[in-house]
Amino acid sequence: MSESLLPRREVERRTGYRKSAIYAKVAAGTFPAPRRDPETGTVRWLESEVQTWIDAAVRDWPVAGQAAGTESPARKKAA
Repeated sequence: MSESLLPRREVERRTGYRKSAIYAKVAAGTFPAPRRDPETGTVRWLESEVQTWIDAAVRDWPVAGQAAGTESPARKKAA
């Protein structure tokens, strides 16, 4: 399988975060860092790293409208 490189706008589309939030998360170490093309200076993210981050968010984040630390009935059934 070949790796795809994603431009920032595609990362924004996939995550729902804007540029400033993405870079803040990169700086905090909570989001994958981009790669910089040495010839053009453009930055791109590895698709697999972004997808892994999204998968972890889906798995670990609480369902909206629930208090943190509580499980939804659907998650309890799956466990």
